[in-house]
Amino acid sequence: MYKRGLLLYSGGLDTSVILKMLQEKLGMDVVTLTLDVGQEENDLAAIAEKAWKLGASDVITKNVKNEFAGGYISREIMADGMYDGAYPLSTSIARPLMSLEAVNAADTHDCDVIVHGCTGKGNDQVRFEVSIRALNPDLNVIAPVRDWGLNRDQEMEYASKNGIPVKLGGKYSTDENLWGRSVEGSDLEDPRKPIPADAYAWVTPPDQTPHEAVEFTLQFTAGIPVEINGVRKPLAKIVSDLNGIAGKAGYGAIDHLEDRVTGIKSREFYECPAASVIINAHRSLERMTLSREEAAFKSIIESKWTTMTYDGLWFDPLMDHLNSFLKSVNAYVSGTVSLKLQNGNLFVQGMESPYTLYNYEKSTYGMHDTFNQSYAKGFVELFGMQTVNTNSVRKKAVAEISKSF
Repeated sequence: MYKRGLLLYSGGLDTSVILKMLQEKLGMDVVTLTLDVGQEENDLAAIAEKAWKLGASDVITKNVKNEFAGGYISREIMADGMYDGAYPLSTSIARPLMSLEAVNAADTHDCDVIVHGCTGKGNDQVRFEVSIRALNPDLNVIAPVRDWGLNRDQEMEYASKNGIPVKLGGKYSTDENLWGRSVEGSDLEDPRKPIPADAYAWVTPPDQTPHEAVEFTLQFTAGIPVEINGVRKPLAKIVSDLNGIAGKAGYGAIDHLEDRVTGIKSREFYECPAASVIINAHRSLERMTLSREEAAFKSIIESKWTTMTYDGLWFDPLMDHLNSFLKSVNAYVSGTVSLKLQNGNLFVQGMESPYTLYNYEKSTYGMHDTFNQSYAKGFVELFGMQTVNTNSVRKKAVAEISKSF
């Protein structure tokens, strides 16, 4: 039997009920851990007070927004991480940080089991459990909602009987952090229906999007945004600012039918204004500063990095190698991108970089052209030689083969 558990605690229905059940069913001392990764309305003091009232033996609250931005969001930006080419992994990249903090807290508070509130259908159970065990294989992990077969009605009844105050949620299940907001459930479960207006929170719905254009600049250094409109700010602040700017302009809403790790197709609605702006600006700057071969190989690395992050394999040794390449190739992705938001769309207005590979004199068709066109004839001849030769041989072969029939 476990002597003490570390519960990843949000203060919501699931984890509040679990906190009480762990004490009642298992006689367990429970330490709660609540992390602020940038979610809205996260009153850490109120959550801590609730945990104490529900009988927690110790309560930990911690603001990790800067750690989240510096160690996780930054890596996704360098990787242009977009699952299925659409989703900026906002929920996915928060889970390894939460797992790391949980393992450290469990060690500090002498806990032999970590408890989370995930269901058996979702991705997060995989992300938490694989990460925790990778960091400390001696730690056990339990998921009461999944392992004890709990459902919402049972939890509400238990909360009522045991005097557990719960804030009744809306009709959607949501998850928020600095990098984005995910929404699922209710009307979203029917892919034939459009996204309802009440699912929007960060992004202005399409029918309310203002027509006025919003123009701004982002400056990158070694692949990471460091300035917005010429003002230097920490990455967490830039992300926060852009969530407001782009969201108000109606940009960053994503309706996505995705393949979960568990094999289920799930319709998810994401609001990722800052993530969508930054990744698109970063990609544009890469086109200016990376060679064709670098960009082509990076796309292979990006695909692997994104899938492994989504699947919960952040602490797999391969990720160290992928991150090393991404850091190396981003060394030259520095410069300024001018952007415009209008009618819910993002436009790249222009860009410049001290490491630009664009050569005006070689590219122009005007009077300043320095390209020696006489080289092109021989290049075309050599470049197409194999294709021309193969077609010539095959046409003769087809003619000979047809004679035999």
